[in-house]
Amino acid sequence: MTRRVLLVLGLVVLAMAGGGTAWAFWSAAGAGTGSATTGTLAPPTPVTASAPPGAGTVNVTWTASARATGYTVNRVRTSDGLTAAACSTTTATSCSEVNVPDGIYHYVVTAISASWTASGASADVTVHNSRPSVTVNQAAAQADPTATSPVNFTAVFSEAVTDFTSADVTVSPGTATVVVSGSGPTYNLAVSGLAGSSSVTVSIAANTAYDSGGAGNTASTSTDNTVTYDATAPTAPAPVATATGSFETFVGNTAVTFTDAATDDFSGVASVAYYRCTGAAGGCTATNWTAIGSSTSAATNFAITRNAPFAADGAYRVVAVATDATGNVSVPSVATPLTVDTTPPTVSRPTVNGHP
Repeated sequence: MTRRVLLVLGLVVLAMAGGGTAWAFWSAAGAGTGSATTGTLAPPTPVTASAPPGAGTVNVTWTASARATGYTVNRVRTSDGLTAAACSTTTATSCSEVNVPDGIYHYVVTAISASWTASGASADVTVHNSRPSVTVNQAAAQADPTATSPVNFTAVFSEAVTDFTSADVTVSPGTATVVVSGSGPTYNLAVSGLAGSSSVTVSIAANTAYDSGGAGNTASTSTDNTVTYDATAPTAPAPVATATGSFETFVGNTAVTFTDAATDDFSGVASVAYYRCTGAAGGCTATNWTAIGSSTSAATNFAITRNAPFAADGAYRVVAVATDATGNVSVPSVATPLTVDTTPPTVSRPTVNGHP
């Protein structure tokens, strides 16, 4: 008879032979230790997103995630959470989405490894493709022409802008300076430092710096961005006096017409006034003159006509004073002498052959 005893992992097996083989099993208590290892998939952070001004493109970058076999990139609109695929599944660590509509978004990058995923999100990024336009006009209260400095203009943008400064304004003449004030879409442009009379023109150049959305403005448009600045007084030459039926320097009991060829280089002559002073010599100014009349008709050389214009016979001096469209007044012109003689001569009784 043969007997075998087997002990395997706490089980004792007894084999007995006696005309055959018989097996029996029983259990016994045992003790032991074991260990296991688990894997992790880190999110791809940091995620950054940037949108070049006016390009409609968003560039997204992220750090590689260990064990990731690929990444998906989605765009999420901040205003309503609308989500759209931004880039195809990629193994790179950057992508660029083109033709992105205006809005504020953040981008979510998801790392993939088999059935595992891990996501990281960027900060919000503003996409601003439209370019604001700007209209430049003379300010509502600004007279044109004007003799007052500064000369004011208004710049109105189609949307609110920031960081708009005098450096963005071109002014002519180039010796002038401009001060920008205001905020949002509307600004005042005050031009000063004008050395002499001239046409003052302002315009605004394209610049991405002052667009709040970063797209930069278009070329400016204008309906009236030029104002005539006239601080120079007009010039009035000696007036011409024409008396009907007599020499020009003599006036009788007839109408006399005064004209003057006054000129102004900028805003133009608005009117000419005529004054008289008594006597053949001396100055003729506001301290001693008497007004004769004035005219606003440049077409007739500012003509006025007066009948018997002087109070008494005698010698007079007539001067002209011109005023331009901005209110600048010329100095009195050189005087034109006139002699008024409205008294007929006296004649004595005629004699005939020496007898009265």
